[in-house]
Amino acid sequence: MAHPEASSTLRYVSDPDPGQSESPVPRLSLSPPDGSLPLEQRGREVLRLAQEAFSKTGNWVAFYREMLGADGVVRRLYPTSDQMRSFEATAEWVELQEMVAALRSQDNSKGDAVEPERMITIRLPKSLHDALRIESDEMKLSINKLCISKLLQRVESRFIPIQQGRRRGRRPGPQGKRKKPLESTIESQV
Repeated sequence: MAHPEASSTLRYVSDPDPGQSESPVPRLSLSPPDGSLPLEQRGREVLRLAQEAFSKTGNWVAFYREMLGADGVVRRLYPTSDQMRSFEATAEWVELQEMVAALRSQDNSKGDAVEPERMITIRLPKSLHDALRIESDEMKLSINKLCISKLLQRVESRFIPIQQGRRRGRRPGPQGKRKKPLESTIESQV
């Protein structure tokens, strides 16, 4: 007999049970961004909406999602990778990052109270881990908070190595249906 989980879709632990009605992640009610502005004026539009969002929440995750998330204001106003890199070199980008840092400094709530959390696992040399541990100790931060801070920063392409060969590792998220356990396969053959 097959396991009931074998045929069901995989999901994150933090996602609601499929039998429960999924409550949508609460969004901030912001003015719509003006995408008709010329590119050189969109930074001011980002800051206008960031100040609006900043006044409506003290939660850094909600602010980040609305401003810098995958469907946030910045991605809508700077949809291409080149436009995004260009925006990341502006004073407006720096000010936006300062707003995120200010909210992170004041926000004691758990991120999963605002939206489900995801976890990534990375391979890194012991020497890099040791350096992160020392840096986090010096800054009196957890390694997790330090790494999130580093992930929030702009990375220049000249500091990113060129990918050699095919991409290694698994893609993020559920990976599809799991294979049936051996015992259920044997039972079905009997």
